[in-house]
Amino acid sequence: MQASVQRLRMKRSPKARWQIGADSFQALKNWMKELRQHGPPNIVVAIAGNKCDLSDAREVLEKDAMDYADSIHTIFVETSAKNTINIHEVFIEISQQITVIYTGGGAAGKGFKLHR
Repeated sequence: MQASVQRLRMKRSPKARWQIGADSFQALKNWMKELRQHGPPNIVVAIAGNKCDLSDAREVLEKDAMDYADSIHTIFVETSAKNTINIHEVFIEISQQITVIYTGGGAAGKGFKLHR
């Protein structure tokens, strides 16, 4: 899996890493397509719509982001790193999904070990 992550990082252009607003939402769609093609089949993905505390500067509607996340069967959470809104919750949701997948409740049905 580490090799897949490295390949994906190398393919992303520096510009794509730093785009903001609606441009980053489109970049996300492109990155997700690439991840689904080259990443592991049972990967857990979460989309964090950051800066939810700045609703007056919103460029992507929450409904649009949520609809997209639903269409690709992934987690969507609006967050604010500055105000620590939903930061803990998004990691809890990710860990719950991983647990379901790797303890037999999901497609993989295999156990896993955490390494240092």
